[in-house]
Amino acid sequence: MEIACPTCRSKIATADINVSTDVALCRACGNTFRLSEIVGIVPAAAVDLNSPPAGAWYEPLPDGFSAGATTRSWAALFLVPFTCVWAGGSMAGIYGTQIYTGHFKLFPSLFGIPFLIGSIILVSVCAMNVAGKVTITRHADRLTIFTGVGPIGWTRSSAWSDFRTAREDFTAVMNNYNRQGKVIRLEGNRAIAFGSTLTTDRRYFLLSAIQSDLAGSSPSPIFAATQSRFR
Repeated sequence: MEIACPTCRSKIATADINVSTDVALCRACGNTFRLSEIVGIVPAAAVDLNSPPAGAWYEPLPDGFSAGATTRSWAALFLVPFTCVWAGGSMAGIYGTQIYTGHFKLFPSLFGIPFLIGSIILVSVCAMNVAGKVTITRHADRLTIFTGVGPIGWTRSSAWSDFRTAREDFTAVMNNYNRQGKVIRLEGNRAIAFGSTLTTDRRYFLLSAIQSDLAGSSPSPIFAATQSRFR
């Protein structure tokens, strides 16, 4: 079993790992850390990154990796027609008539603001369910997480060295994309949560890709079996 230092990513020699005391030493940077923290970030079940579930992908890079998954969902079959009727009807009735007649009315316009905001949210939800995606890319020590549709969306960048562990967690508020409210949470010097719009299998695949890179090796049946002995 190969262990990588969470600070400098150097490989830890077997002689510098003490399982009984749960301590490992990195001679490259002098960092001492708990072995269980590192072993714990490896997926319990083997995941073949070369065989992603439908709608997910993984690409190793010379200085990192790129992985992602679509947020497409069958819920779009209901959401799109509903949005067309609800948003289209309310917007046409409140603002369409004003545009058609060329007369601005203050009270109806103010009354329609909540409907306008709701329509924007519904259109965004539909877009994510039809063509949305979540991608995570690491180039050396630079981590980029994108959530959106095409080039439009939310991009977050961080230092990869800021994170030591990755796990599945629950969101504080349930959402329409994922009724279980689960996210991928990266933790270390700071914390980032993302992936609530993903299905369970796609979210787990991305989590496995991240965990494997943090551990400094790819998941394999032998590695998973070795890891289970330290639990």
